[in-house]
Amino acid sequence: MVVDLKEIQKPNIGTPDFATGRSTGERKMWAIVTTVAFAVFWFAGLFVAAGLWGEGGLHWSAPVLALAGLALGLYARRRVEA
Repeated sequence: MVVDLKEIQKPNIGTPDFATGRSTGERKMWAIVTTVAFAVFWFAGLFVAAGLWGEGGLHWSAPVLALAGLALGLYARRRVEA
């Protein structure tokens, strides 16, 4: 069975964000903030989990960083979508 490539390829529907002008410097900055904040959240969350279930103690900064990273990440994600 031989199928012509042009028959199975379909044109893209719609226009990407960068072509419509939605990709601004502000959105890019908030995307970077989102990535960094969620990385801090997961990294600190691992220390919280290790402190709760491990043999070592739990330092006060781990839950604070985890909550701050989560809050900032969620806020920044909303700014990217706006």
